[in-house]
Amino acid sequence: MNKFVRWYNQNRKTIWKGIGIVALIILIIQLLNYWVKRNNEKELEAANQIQVTNNLKEYNTVSVGEEYSTLTGESLSNNQLSQIEVIDMFVEYCNNGKVEEAYHMLTDECKDEIYREQRIFEETYYNEIFLNTQRNVVVENWISNIYKVNYNEDFLSSGKYSTENTKQDYITIEQQEDDTYKLNINNYIGRKELNKSHEKNEIYMEVLEKDTYMDYEIYTIKVQNNSNSTVKLDDGQNIKGMYIEDDNGNQYGAYTHELTDVDLIVSPRETKQIQIKYYSRYSSEKHVTNLGFARMNLNYQENIKPNIDSFRIEL
Repeated sequence: MNKFVRWYNQNRKTIWKGIGIVALIILIIQLLNYWVKRNNEKELEAANQIQVTNNLKEYNTVSVGEEYSTLTGESLSNNQLSQIEVIDMFVEYCNNGKVEEAYHMLTDECKDEIYREQRIFEETYYNEIFLNTQRNVVVENWISNIYKVNYNEDFLSSGKYSTENTKQDYITIEQQEDDTYKLNINNYIGRKELNKSHEKNEIYMEVLEKDTYMDYEIYTIKVQNNSNSTVKLDDGQNIKGMYIEDDNGNQYGAYTHELTDVDLIVSPRETKQIQIKYYSRYSSEKHVTNLGFARMNLNYQENIKPNIDSFRIEL
């Protein structure tokens, strides 16, 4: 042991100098590895950016406001870049006055829900946005296959610059069974078949489907009154007498001002189909689980005490 201590004391400077050199070499190697890794990441990021930029340059009419989703912050995928090409084609048809070609790019659900005829599309959408003007269009991915689209007036074609004539829309791109893409426009997200039913107090009700928009949802409901009494679906005493409810217990009331007694009253042995709109802004994280009538009058007659009961359908 004494020999080791004596040897250490005699060579202490050399030993610590060697240890320092080894530590320095290890530190330099780690720094070099970190630099190479960061450099590779930057090169890959730059390559991806060049690829995205090259893809964006392929669009004829539209430009992309941001290269990531507005809500999630995720970079646009190749599939989303392809979907923007569909919007680009739609806008190009409209800018060139090809109304028929643009109309054929809409989904069947969008035509059925909003534009039953090409004439309606031309009068209420094309004329409102594209008539007598060219549009420069900025597209941003809102989330998934939904895009916020700003139609800006082309001041080169109009001869004047103004932001007052900017139109905004949310467009959803739907992939078809033949792998082609079509559009839902005018803030229309899409349709979902539900076919959920419930029966109570001789009232059979079936929720057939819902059509979702950015700011509301419309449910198509079949009501069958098997009783001998007139039924009114809501007595109008509560703004949320008719509601939908999500999985967090939040309730969203109906547009009751758009409904008349003709819509809400179901005669004995009558079957009718109605559509009810609900205040429910679209969110991909919201899941509606129930549709309810909190104040259904099962004996609707003048001068007769109402028989109020609730009715609820699980969706």
